[in-house]
Amino acid sequence: MRVRTSKVAGDKGLYSVPVKLQGKWYSMDKNRRAKSESNNQLTEIEFGKHTLKTDDSSYEIHVPDKEYFEKHQKFSDQYLNDTHTWVKAFNSTEQLKGVNYITIFGWTVNSGYGTSYGYTILDGQPVVILANGEGKWTNQVYWKTPELAKKHKDQNFDKLVTEAENN
Repeated sequence: MRVRTSKVAGDKGLYSVPVKLQGKWYSMDKNRRAKSESNNQLTEIEFGKHTLKTDDSSYEIHVPDKEYFEKHQKFSDQYLNDTHTWVKAFNSTEQLKGVNYITIFGWTVNSGYGTSYGYTILDGQPVVILANGEGKWTNQVYWKTPELAKKHKDQNFDKLVTEAENN
């Protein structure tokens, strides 16, 4: 994916993905994001220096100008077209169960909880936790290899947040 460098209103530049998150990650966890009814489907994400690639999309990650988005709720067709592959990222200000997260939103989204990605070590291995919602409920755990993803499929760990903990 070619990263655009042109200036667009509300854009403070490219977001630098933490080095620990960069690279390909694999998961076999069963959850609502899976594309298939099969519980054995391997999914993949890949973080670049300024990008995120999922099974079905590629995104450029940018730093938003918060004041711009507080003042602008509607966007022209040209603006939407120019930024349709963009997302905005925020670093979490506090750890949750010892994990730091980055949270990603659609570029023109002004509300909601976004999708969060956190790096940690589970079972002695580096992982990326994909979480959603205000409580950062774990949806998937991504491992560095397909073999580790298969080995740890749907396994629970203390650092993972479940909806039951927040109800």
